[in-house]
Amino acid sequence: MSLDTSIERFREHILHERDLSARTVEAYSTDLSQLSVVLCERRGEDVGANEVTLDDIRVFLAGEVNRGLSSRSMMRKVSSIRAFFRYLARRGLIAEDPTMHLAQHVARRRIPTIISQERIEEMMSLPDELTRKGMRDRAVLEFLYGTGVRLSEMIALDVGAFVPLGDSVKVLGKGSKERIVPFAGHARTTLLSYWRERFGFEQVPGDGELSTVLWKPAFSSDGRRRTVQRIVHGYIARVAIITSMSPHSLRHAFATHLLDNGADLRAVQELLGHSSLSTTQIYTHVSVEHLKKVYKKAHPRA
Repeated sequence: MSLDTSIERFREHILHERDLSARTVEAYSTDLSQLSVVLCERRGEDVGANEVTLDDIRVFLAGEVNRGLSSRSMMRKVSSIRAFFRYLARRGLIAEDPTMHLAQHVARRRIPTIISQERIEEMMSLPDELTRKGMRDRAVLEFLYGTGVRLSEMIALDVGAFVPLGDSVKVLGKGSKERIVPFAGHARTTLLSYWRERFGFEQVPGDGELSTVLWKPAFSSDGRRRTVQRIVHGYIARVAIITSMSPHSLRHAFATHLLDNGADLRAVQELLGHSSLSTTQIYTHVSVEHLKKVYKKAHPRA
């Protein structure tokens, strides 16, 4: 079986049988397509999956390193290639898995730069809520920071995800995993105000007049990816200087500020939709740094 045919079979497997997110499937497919291009140049266009050796894979990875890929990107490529050849070996499509002795270098997790609670408060006061655009911007900012959801999760929501739950929202996360996220306070107030302006109703979610808009996108065309990225970047840039000014910055702030104010790590894990606690633990490092600063500033003998 040719390498390209094997890659296509693997893609169908992870898309339909493993139920991975579309973005993960796309990332794996891209990594393996790049591997195929290099191996076809190295071994010929008719190279079969069974002919690929550990040396072939190392040559490909060395080329990616020379292109300047980050350690995180390299980790993902190694994971993609490992998963692919393990799949082929389990299905009996290759005689031996060439990745059995392939080293997996673990990238050190980069601690995100966090926007302070004071800067968040300042940012929330910037949108002009006398205009629909300002109401939309405030709703986007408050919702991302107030719920900690991913950008992809937010723009996929429709009004019906809120209505049955009142003060919570049903979010579909990575791997099609569903979770319930609290939806209250400023996030709820500003989003309802935006909906009233947009849909022209007076009732809050759960009342009869909402039945006609249950399946409309919660953020309409205003919630598309690039629009939201532009909104968030624009407002963060006005209050803080950080390396990343994306919607994920508000997710980082959400998690860190919860921990700073005494939230349980496992509760934060559930709110973020992390499958592994180790993913959430990066925020404990940020919180420890915050505590060190408080200690040095406040302790008379520090």
